[in-house]
Amino acid sequence: MVRAVALIAATAVVWLVAGAAGALGSWWWWVVAAVPTAALLAAPFLLYWISKGRTGPTWVAFAAMLVLVPTAYAVPGDWYLRLAGDPVTTVVMSARCSENRDGRCLYNYTLADVEGEYRDTAEYPPGTSLQVVTDPRGVFGPRLAADLDGRVFDIAAAVAFALFAAAAIAAALLGRTPHQSWSVPASRPRMKKRPRRT
Repeated sequence: MVRAVALIAATAVVWLVAGAAGALGSWWWWVVAAVPTAALLAAPFLLYWISKGRTGPTWVAFAAMLVLVPTAYAVPGDWYLRLAGDPVTTVVMSARCSENRDGRCLYNYTLADVEGEYRDTAEYPPGTSLQVVTDPRGVFGPRLAADLDGRVFDIAAAVAFALFAAAAIAAALLGRTPHQSWSVPASRPRMKKRPRRT
């Protein structure tokens, strides 16, 4: 049980680290975020070792992790800006489009009187007024105030983490019981009949 609790705690810390690195936005920090992301995807497979060979908890935890990883790039930054951010009304000054592999534009917006670029897939022409929340320390980029009001990613992260924790605890409990082998028992050799005495 100690190993399961340690894995749950370590997963929470790595999730926060991945979110903080991803929220910084620069290409260098995306490289840094790749390391904890890989650790998050590998975490469910440790349950196979904790459960002493059971695969059920591993696949449940992996399904939860597929939801938990994307939320790492939204939820921790949202938490920080909700607590420490400054709401600002600003105006779009210019926009630059960076196309991804699918041909979609990721717009990098320069905002009036706001440090750092705002990134979004939505298109806002120059002169558009936006309500954003900025980081007073200038570490995290600005985010739309409307996005911070939504709680969909928070709920998804909470449900996925609870499912991962339940799978880890189940793995620890299964690891306490002996693993039954499903091999077919060998048949007993037949006894040869003795010949009757006449």
